[in-house]
Amino acid sequence: MIKNTVAILLLVYSCFTNAEIYKWVDEQGRTHYEDKPVGNAKEMEINTEKQGHIKVNKERELKQQRLLETYEDDLQRKNEEIARKKKKKKKLARECYQAKNRLKHYERASSLYDLDKNGKRITMSNIEREKATAVLRNKIKKSCK
Repeated sequence: MIKNTVAILLLVYSCFTNAEIYKWVDEQGRTHYEDKPVGNAKEMEINTEKQGHIKVNKERELKQQRLLETYEDDLQRKNEEIARKKKKKKKLARECYQAKNRLKHYERASSLYDLDKNGKRITMSNIEREKATAVLRNKIKKSCK
């Protein structure tokens, strides 16, 4: 309670404080500013209530805007690249799984067949079966890295 009262009193007191600045010139002609009067110092009144407006150059604003747009474009491209890589990785994983699964079926089956235009089964010869198995193994090598 006492701490709060002291804090409030200090805040109120600080609102009423008054600072004075003195300007004086030394023997070499250099200008100095002090808070206490010195020999030839002149008291100055400075209005601290007015808030100045900093003018920002239009070119500077445009540069900032372009920089921001460039950053956003780069971020978007990076996110798109990450999404593409994820999609490609997922596709390769799916192809790998399917190829391994098909290879298991090829190895278990007593014979392999293809379908012709009419949907009729055509049994593969041993040479065709070995070629199909080799193609499948190559696909597994590419997909399953």
